[in-house]
Amino acid sequence: MDTSVQVEARVTGAAAERAVEAFLEPLTHDPAADGAGGVRVHHWGGFTVESAPAADGDGWRLVLASAGEDGFDSVEGAADSLVDALRATPGEVRLSWRALPATRVTDADPDAL
Repeated sequence: MDTSVQVEARVTGAAAERAVEAFLEPLTHDPAADGAGGVRVHHWGGFTVESAPAADGDGWRLVLASAGEDGFDSVEGAADSLVDALRATPGEVRLSWRALPATRVTDADPDAL
């Protein structure tokens, strides 16, 4: 059993779209996992990212989540990568964070261990 750790990032400002695209570009896009409302799913290493334009039309909403047993470390790595991409993007970009509840994830196939 693993713990899934998640944080929500809101990226706003004139350069928000460019900054989010710079963050997502090196990640692997998983079109089969994309959801309603323009949600795109990307992954890399031990984390996944769900990204979509913010519902209020002001910037982007990203959910960074651990995808493996390393929980907090993978989300921290994703957050560091996001911050690096935002800092490297010229123009106005603002970032706000919100912690989401951690959840327990069980393996769907108990024989897979």
